[in-house]
Amino acid sequence: MSHSSQDVEKILSRLVRTLEISNYYVTFGETIRYADQYDVLVVAIPTQPFTTEEMDSIRQFVNNGGGLLLMGEGGVLTSENVKDFNALAQYYGIEFQRDVVVDPKNNVTLDQAYPEIPIIEHFADHPVTRNVQKIFFSSGCSLRLSGEAQPLAWGGEETYGDRFFESYGYRGGSYDPGLEKKGEELILMACAESGKGRVVAIGDTSLFRGRGTAARFWPDDPLEYYDHKRLALNIFDWLSLKIKVKKTSELVNEMISEARHLIEQGKYQEALDMLTSAKAMSLEVGDPAMTRQITALTFEADKGLEADKLLEEGKNYLKGMNCEDALQSFESALSIYENIGSAEKVQECLTLLSQCGDSASLLQKADLLFSEGKNLSRQGLFSEAIESVKEAQNIYESLGLNEKVEECNSWIEEARSDEQRKKQEAEAIKRNRVILAGIVVVTAVVIIVLFAWRRSRHY
Repeated sequence: MSHSSQDVEKILSRLVRTLEISNYYVTFGETIRYADQYDVLVVAIPTQPFTTEEMDSIRQFVNNGGGLLLMGEGGVLTSENVKDFNALAQYYGIEFQRDVVVDPKNNVTLDQAYPEIPIIEHFADHPVTRNVQKIFFSSGCSLRLSGEAQPLAWGGEETYGDRFFESYGYRGGSYDPGLEKKGEELILMACAESGKGRVVAIGDTSLFRGRGTAARFWPDDPLEYYDHKRLALNIFDWLSLKIKVKKTSELVNEMISEARHLIEQGKYQEALDMLTSAKAMSLEVGDPAMTRQITALTFEADKGLEADKLLEEGKNYLKGMNCEDALQSFESALSIYENIGSAEKVQECLTLLSQCGDSASLLQKADLLFSEGKNLSRQGLFSEAIESVKEAQNIYESLGLNEKVEECNSWIEEARSDEQRKKQEAEAIKRNRVILAGIVVVTAVVIIVLFAWRRSRHY
């Protein structure tokens, strides 16, 4: 956001490219509108006053978790401009000073020594200044802090804020201890937290510029000097962190909800994959309750996979009509599914248990019929025996027990062969009996005839 008479978009173009390379999306605007879609709001070198509505919107944006970067500049803002800027900044305990930071000894030398480009080497221990050891200011201004605002960088022993720069120009005058801050009292960068949001203020933009908007004597982009780029990325990372954490938290909660739904559907591996990703993302959030949820659901998904294995084992046992082991596997799987709330899997287990019980009863009936057929066969009741075994065969076929079906077929063929043999033997015996009877009759007749003949001769 810019209320500046200067071309801020051009001034910060080099910084924008750096941020975009780091996956930030950057856009420019004159007013704060639809700010909720952004993570960080930047207000740079404003030269126009803010309306009450704009300041209220900015404060609400920060309170809701947004980041605010306030960037000043020394020697550019008139007294009135600084007053307008501070109307916004003072809400966070920060006040931009109307001075130019100079250091007559520790400064950048280009074509010559430049006291108004002091080298800054004193930083607070803070995420914004992590791995930042040296930067410079180029005609920047200092800050005055109050309330909860905290200093992030300050001047060296000879660094001071020149309040008389308009009289002396940018070469700097002598230090006035009665009016000007020096050393540790000369605050150059600060931060504050307000509501759910964060604020960073820095009294210079030049360290983030490219050569195109800097003085011609710069051999490289000021942004490339020292730790400027690291500082810029640290600032935006810290300012956007709470928003990122909030968005990450929302996303992780959605993933947790989806994983729970997948577990209820019995899609345990998909749930585990999602929970693995959620766990990695949750490290950014640092929420113990969220971690506990992920751990609990991961346990449920693991148990679900264990139950799936038991279920498959039970199905294989059932195919082989090993009903005892099948029942044990199904019951173990059912217990796990009930504990983790997988309604569909619970119903599947109950159905299979029912099938297993029915199959066991049918198998027992078929075995009894087969045994009964064998007993009838031994009694010579082949027709009844075959009928009994055929009934057993039909049951075996319905159960998919092909080996038992073939066994019944073989037995029936043998029983029919035995039946045929028994019939042939009975017929042979019958024939032999008839022949024997005929022989007996003929013999009897012959005997009677002979007896009669002998008697007739006697007389």
